[in-house]
Amino acid sequence: MPVVPETKPAWANGIDALNSTNLNAYVRDPLRFLMRKPAAKVRQSVTQSFTSGTWTAVLFGVEDFDTDLDGIGGHSTSSSTSRYTARYPGLYLCGGGISWANNTTGRRGVRWAVNGSSVLGTEVLIQSTAGANVNSVVARTTLIYLDIGDYVELYAMQDSGAALGTAVTADNQPAMSVTWDRMVAS
Repeated sequence: MPVVPETKPAWANGIDALNSTNLNAYVRDPLRFLMRKPAAKVRQSVTQSFTSGTWTAVLFGVEDFDTDLDGIGGHSTSSSTSRYTARYPGLYLCGGGISWANNTTGRRGVRWAVNGSSVLGTEVLIQSTAGANVNSVVARTTLIYLDIGDYVELYAMQDSGAALGTAVTADNQPAMSVTWDRMVAS
């Protein structure tokens, strides 16, 4: 099970040896982790259809990057593509947005979910923008605590009265980014 390397809380004068073992464990390893802390940016390149009035996880089939200390990452492009799964405990900075196909009826929204349950205080709803050739865009960024094995997803909803797809032209692709930010004191 991966763990976040910890720094030594205090060095006792004359008791702790300043040797390669301690320097590696308490200086090198934490610095390596911070230089390759878990981070991913994923995008949607194929239109996804959303039923009116239903919150649905956004699917992401393209990874711009998905890195961490051991190179395994937290996102898959072949299964559960809506999820980023935490391999390290802590606060994660989660940002995401969705572009909708042109439609002037109803609202558009996003919210974050952990393990399939919505995260309080993360829902954003906007009224659809009136006008031809205007895509509604909804985005939200927040800090979310994840334990090892927890997964975070960006959910979206529209209530136009009919199914509505995402806009996936190059600059409009729905995207999600997740970055480990810091540990939480226990």
